[in-house]
Amino acid sequence: MLMLTGGACISSSGPDGKDAAPKQSSQAPAESPDSNRSNPSPSPNEGTRVDLQLARSKLKHVVFLIKENRTLDHMFGRLARVNGATTGKTCDGGTVPLRRSPDAAPKGDHSFSAGIIAINGGEMNCFDQLGGDTPMGAYVQYHRADIPNYWAYAKRFALADRFFSSVYGPTNVEHLWTMGGQSDRFVDIERPHQAGTGAQGEYCKDRAERMTSFRKLSQPEERDAYRLEELPDVETLADRYWIERWPCTRMVVLMDLLEERGISWRYYMGGGIHQKAIRMVRHIRLGPMWSKVIESERFPAELRAGRLPTMSWLTPPGGLTDHPANGGICKGENWTVETLNLLMRSEYWDNMAVILTWDDFGGFYDHVPPPHVDLYGMGPRVPAIVISPWARPGFVDSHTYDFSSVLKTIEELHGLPSLGARDARADPMWRSFDFEQEPLPPLLLKKRDCG
Repeated sequence: MLMLTGGACISSSGPDGKDAAPKQSSQAPAESPDSNRSNPSPSPNEGTRVDLQLARSKLKHVVFLIKENRTLDHMFGRLARVNGATTGKTCDGGTVPLRRSPDAAPKGDHSFSAGIIAINGGEMNCFDQLGGDTPMGAYVQYHRADIPNYWAYAKRFALADRFFSSVYGPTNVEHLWTMGGQSDRFVDIERPHQAGTGAQGEYCKDRAERMTSFRKLSQPEERDAYRLEELPDVETLADRYWIERWPCTRMVVLMDLLEERGISWRYYMGGGIHQKAIRMVRHIRLGPMWSKVIESERFPAELRAGRLPTMSWLTPPGGLTDHPANGGICKGENWTVETLNLLMRSEYWDNMAVILTWDDFGGFYDHVPPPHVDLYGMGPRVPAIVISPWARPGFVDSHTYDFSSVLKTIEELHGLPSLGARDARADPMWRSFDFEQEPLPPLLLKKRDCG
């Protein structure tokens, strides 16, 4: 089963002597057209050749496990061999240490606009300009002792340290990209003043609801909007090119391609209203495929009953997504451990791969500039861990990926066409696998006392 769970790097050893210092990146990425940002990859699919027949014999199920609101520097910036940082740059040209994060990390602005501002045309130095709970709240990171089980997964299996969120943010929009490789031009969550006549987050069931979106742009307008993102000038970008529209889309999603081929799938929906972006996909929300959208609390029962489909999306129940607003990360990590233990003990482990990732940057600092491939991003790095008997053990995969790379992996695994431009040019994540190795045993971990 496949379960899909230019600042300089300045390294320093941990004050407790337990966390190894990160390495400094020695690669200078190529320039992308019309941008001072790095190119997403050398060329489409370069170096990703894999024996698909062998891959298909090893991987029989897919679960894409998506948590919330963390960056790679925030969670794994102190992990050896990873391109991480222990200091961060500020908008005035200064450098500050990344302080040790409390379990309940401060909440920060992680909107589409905030992502553009923080990235600052690739300088990665204006995270201090974002709103949040505390001044300089973006500049915190965990040590190994703070998230020991996440570190255990990252060290045993394959960690992607150049995996970016697909767009600048926020959660709702990113989740559309995890299904369709696009967001049908939407760029923000539904704000309270945009709620319609009923409960917020009804989307396709309430025509009065609104969300912010790019309007349809001509090519010259697209070039101008791209330029404004590079400056960055968010106010002019919004004034010229953003509108409000009904958050109900007819965009094609991966579920449609799976359905056409008769490949089983489920969407295990959790979190709050902003994780429930599948409600925005009109033909799913209002059609027969809605029967395949199941509350994530039912996932353990489905697994124990032997009903895991070929492809699953899984978002944790509310309060367990790792979002800082939920409190400490400990209880979210415990939910992850409990879920992965169930999977590793199940009949599916021998043919499973897990790509565990987080949906956006959450307002936290990261030092690696994302490629500026189109009007939507990419956004700052987020962690991604490939957990599988066939994951390369202890491997750090430094190729450029985003959520579209997960889609591309699934498309190649099942011989499906691309959904759009982003996943068509994305590289799949085969580098993180070795289908000829001795399969790795389960890594069964214990939940922590969060008191």
